[in-house]
Amino acid sequence: MSSAVYRLAIGVVVVFVFSAVASYRVTNAASGTSSDVSKRRIREGTTIHDRVGYFRQDGDGATFVTEGGLEFGGLPNLNLERVVRTLKTLDESKSNRWSVSGVVTEFSGRNFLLISRAVYKSTPPPAVPESLSN
Repeated sequence: MSSAVYRLAIGVVVVFVFSAVASYRVTNAASGTSSDVSKRRIREGTTIHDRVGYFRQDGDGATFVTEGGLEFGGLPNLNLERVVRTLKTLDESKSNRWSVSGVVTEFSGRNFLLISRAVYKSTPPPAVPESLSN
């Protein structure tokens, strides 16, 4: 086998392996089975509609965390101000569910969300106490 044919064969194998690995990563990211959900990003300009999740307060702002584990830093606007005001009156933010819509942005490898609508869903009901028996 000549060295040119050998190099061509090696090149084809390398390209095939890289394309298979890239395809696997894209497929897993789209299906939500990535091992590191926090590193996934949504493309800038994407509009999200009625995503359910919770808000985590961060100083004067808040971060929206979806049920799938995606995190969006909240961009300052009146909707975020209303969310933060509501969070200050609640006990535990992780148990409070919100339905959120908005436009995604990207900055420094992180997603942010300009909230157009945030609806406080509810807090799960407290656990029913077991009846005491004599």
